Amino acid sequence: MKRFIIHTALFVTVLSVVFLVLDMLALRGLSTLNDDDYKDLNLLYDQKLDEKLLVLGSSRAWNHFDVKEIESLTNLKTRVVGLSGADYIMQRALWEPAISSQDNVECIVHVIGALEFSKRNDGIFKKYKFFPYLKNEAVFSNLKPLDENLWKDRYVPLYKFHGYYKYALKGWMSNVSHSEDDYTKYKGFRAFESVWDGNIAIESKTISEADINNATTYIEEEAEMAKEFGKVLCVVYAPEHDSANDIIEGKEKILTNMEVIASKYNHVYFLDYTNWYGNSKIDWFHNATHLNAEGSKVFSQTFVGDILKILKRTNQN
Repeated sequence: MKRFIIHTALFVTVLSVVFLVLDMLALRGLSTLNDDDYKDLNLLYDQKLDEKLLVLGSSRAWNHFDVKEIESLTNLKTRVVGLSGADYIMQRALWEPAISSQDNVECIVHVIGALEFSKRNDGIFKKYKFFPYLKNEAVFSNLKPLDENLWKDRYVPLYKFHGYYKYALKGWMSNVSHSEDDYTKYKGFRAFESVWDGNIAIESKTISEADINNATTYIEEEAEMAKEFGKVLCVVYAPEHDSANDIIEGKEKILTNMEVIASKYNHVYFLDYTNWYGNSKIDWFHNATHLNAEGSKVFSQTFVGDILKILKRTNQN
C-alpha cells in the first residue's frame, strides 16, 4: 500500500510538472506571435509601443481609423489596438495598461459606441486572445467580472486551453517558427471592403441605465488615470449610419455623460461624430455601425483635423 501511494504521488507530481511545462511553452509561444490575434496585444502588454498616438476600443477602433491616412496627414506614429466584441469591461483591460505604461504613447484615443456600453452576458469574447496575459493583474482583475472561473485559467496548467486546443498547438509551434505573413493588418488597422446593403440585423437595442452608469464611471476613472500619468485622453464616439439612431436607445445619455466628463478635465476631450456628414452615405458603410474602406479613409481625414487641434491646444497649455 505504501509503495502504491508513493508511486501515485510520483506520477501525479511528474504529470503536474509536464502540464506546467506544456502550459508555459504554449503561453510563451503565443506571447511572441506576430499574427492578427496577438501582435498588437503583445506590443501593448510588453510595453513595446513606440507610437505617439494609440487608438483603443472594439472592432470600431481597428476598422474606422485608417492608420496610413492618419500618419500621412499628421506625421505622428499611430497604432490601433482593437478587440472585436469588446464591451466597456473588456476595454478597460486595454486602456488601463496603456495609460500606466512607460512607453512612448502620449495620446490615448478611446473609441466608444452605444453597443460597447452594454455589458456582455456571454462571458469574455474570444477569450483565447488574453491567455498569455492573465498573469498581468490589470488584465485579470478587469476581466474577472465577465468570467467567475477565470482564476482556473490563470492558475491551473492547460485548463484554459480546454475548447481552445488549436491555440495551445499554435503556441507550441510558434516556439519553433512563426511569420509576419500571418499579420494582415497595418499597425492594427484593417478595413472592410464590402459595401452595406442597408439591412439591419437587429430590430432594436436598449442600453440599460445601469450599464451606462457603470461604463461612465469606468471612463471617469480612465480620465483620472490619464491625469495621473500625464497623458492626453480623447474619447471618440465613432460614426454610425443614421439608420442606427432608430434602433439604439440610450445614446443621448451616453453622449451627455461624455460631454460632462470632458468638461471636468483639461487633458480630456470628447469628439462626437454622431452628426458626421458621412453618416448618411450607405456606400461608406460595411454595416450600420462599421465603415468600409472608403468610409474609413474619409472619416480618418476628418478625425485628423480634429485631433491636430486637440494636440495643438494641449501643447499650448
